[in-house]
Amino acid sequence: MRKLTLIALTAIASALLPLGAVAAPPGNGGDSAANTKPRTHWLAGSVWAVGTSSLTVNALWTGKHDDQLNGQTVSLAVNSSTEIVSGKDKTPVPLSSIQNGDLVGVLATASDKTLASPTATRIRVYCNCHWIGGTISAIGSSSIGRYDTVLKDTSVIVQVDGSTKYILGKDKKDISFSDLKVGDGAGIVFAASGFFRDPSFDPTKATFMAKQVHLWQKRQVPPPASDSGSSAGTKP
Repeated sequence: MRKLTLIALTAIASALLPLGAVAAPPGNGGDSAANTKPRTHWLAGSVWAVGTSSLTVNALWTGKHDDQLNGQTVSLAVNSSTEIVSGKDKTPVPLSSIQNGDLVGVLATASDKTLASPTATRIRVYCNCHWIGGTISAIGSSSIGRYDTVLKDTSVIVQVDGSTKYILGKDKKDISFSDLKVGDGAGIVFAASGFFRDPSFDPTKATFMAKQVHLWQKRQVPPPASDSGSSAGTKP
């Protein structure tokens, strides 16, 4: 794995939609409502495992009354009544389409207060794609740099691996990691190990993985439209 450090100079809105716009923590009803039906719980995180009728999530963010799930690995039952959608258009998708590492928001119910066996009633899969642009300040064996709204004017390290794509200029010519140079301008489409809209999200502790590095060479800072619209769109 290689890495690169980039001084972020430009930013656009994160391609990851605010979770609240999709599956905001539900409000709590009165005591009488609680006695007639299970309370709905809310969590968001990265997928750890997908089964034929289950989903395991590393919870990174929870509703204010669901703190006991925060930071936990939560196994949820998935049945024929579970609604599963993906992206901005909330396109229905099968459970089998969800991949390890995907970011999801989940509404669930449980039979008791221990939340030992929650059942997912709704799962929304998010596009884990952001974009930053700036000047490469350092190149390591497995990292590079980039920018997003949260990362503007910040020096950040972006990991790269064998699946990272490298292209050059407006013609998007295929290049390799070895073509990157300190001082070059670059736009980077990347995934993050958390939700930028999470109030507790700390970009200095998060992991960023580059999906595509668009090199614009010496001192050129790429325009956001060069990658953000097509490569870091809101549709997964």
